[in-house]
Amino acid sequence: MNDNIVKDSSIWTDPDTRSTLNKVDGLIRIGIVKNAYNDADTGELIYLVETQSNAKKINMSCRMMRRFGGVYNYEDYINRGYKTTDAPDPVNAFDAKAGDAVLVGQLNGQGREGVILGGLTHAARHTAIDATLGPQYQSEFNGIQTIINANGEWTLTFRGQPTNLAMLNNSPAAALPAATYDTAVGSTFMKFDMTGGWIINDNANSDPQLIHIDKAAGVITVNSGQISLTMTKSSQAVQLTCQSLTINSKNTITETTTDYSMTASATAKINSPKVAIGNGGIELLDQLTQLIDALGKVTTISPVGPCTPLNAVDDWPVVEQIKAKINQIKGTL
Repeated sequence: MNDNIVKDSSIWTDPDTRSTLNKVDGLIRIGIVKNAYNDADTGELIYLVETQSNAKKINMSCRMMRRFGGVYNYEDYINRGYKTTDAPDPVNAFDAKAGDAVLVGQLNGQGREGVILGGLTHAARHTAIDATLGPQYQSEFNGIQTIINANGEWTLTFRGQPTNLAMLNNSPAAALPAATYDTAVGSTFMKFDMTGGWIINDNANSDPQLIHIDKAAGVITVNSGQISLTMTKSSQAVQLTCQSLTINSKNTITETTTDYSMTASATAKINSPKVAIGNGGIELLDQLTQLIDALGKVTTISPVGPCTPLNAVDDWPVVEQIKAKINQIKGTL
């Protein structure tokens, strides 16, 4: 065959000439998120990630791997980027860039189909978990910290957004500092302890408020500053300590007990249109009015003989007025 004839490339192929076209890259690379946006057509989260390849910086458009990939079972969250311009970054160090550190692969080995496989420890953050203590877990997202310690105790803490969060919006310059928090606002936590107990505490700097279910001791404690409510399961005892107690019940209040005792160091008041005190068919105010009637019939004996009954004396109407007022508030049991 004449070597000067140009072969039809649709029929005759040369591996050497097509190697560049067919080349794929199966490597995974370290990257840092520069920006996040939603795809205009699908709404899916897309990330612009700067990757490192043979000392070169390559920007890739990436989707993010999920733990769940169903229609109804899903998990969405947004990784953080950092302030960039069309110009190269003023610094190369990752510890100065606020974007999430990620591990990136290429679907089908093609750079146009990047995928974020997961996150890496950011160069500016130091891990707080001690490997010598065994399996543990710690995470933080937008100021919500989750910790599972080596004993299996789970703690969820509201720390609030870092007070130095705004500096992450600055152009990269120097190594990023650790986050700082306002403990007067943050530090509220919820915890399951190793005995199965549960506690929620606002962890205020003074007079904290908490609810504690102590499973081991069988005690529930509710505190609001100096106010304390304790319920003990074994003795079925309830103890409340406070400065002022107000109960507003629209319809009824019913108390049933064997022995009842109340001590008031200053005054005790019952303000009601009707009051009944006693037991069974014996009511105190009713007995007082009967006593007045009985006294009115009493006839005293003088040295000269029987006197006029008491209810016949001139001043007895005053007693009747008092009896009428007692009858006015007298209730029934």
